Amino acid sequence: MSIDSSKDWNENMEAIIDRRFELLQLLLELTVQQEAAISDGHMNELMRVLSQKQRAVEQLVQASEQLKAERARLGEAHRVSEEHRQRNAKCDEMHRELMAREQASEEMLTNSRDEVAAQLQQNDGSRRAAQGYGQQANRGESSGGSTLDLSQ
Repeated sequence: MSIDSSKDWNENMEAIIDRRFELLQLLLELTVQQEAAISDGHMNELMRVLSQKQRAVEQLVQASEQLKAERARLGEAHRVSEEHRQRNAKCDEMHRELMAREQASEEMLTNSRDEVAAQLQQNDGSRRAAQGYGQQANRGESSGGSTLDLSQ
């Protein structure tokens, strides 16, 4: 392997590390937007953010697979700068943070869903009770004889 081709491969690996870093930064920014949409109950905004995240996740997976393939192909011959070694370690840290925040977002969304379901159930019970009272009142008026005379 010539020094020039080795340099090209290392630059390629550094470019992939840079891409992963950018994508992880984007995903963390989108996660902040996702958390806000969930806590504010803005489901349309949440769907927009999740759509953007899906594209970024697909690109991150592709970049991670490229990096893994480059490492496997180069073996011990790959040498990246100390800056990129640190950036790659930061990528791993950002990925762990992203996973933890995704888990927390999922729990927030589940709790929100459960609260909405409980409110709907309570509202349905109230609606049924009101309908029952309305039907009872209508029956009393139509029969004409269910009044209490307190004139004595």
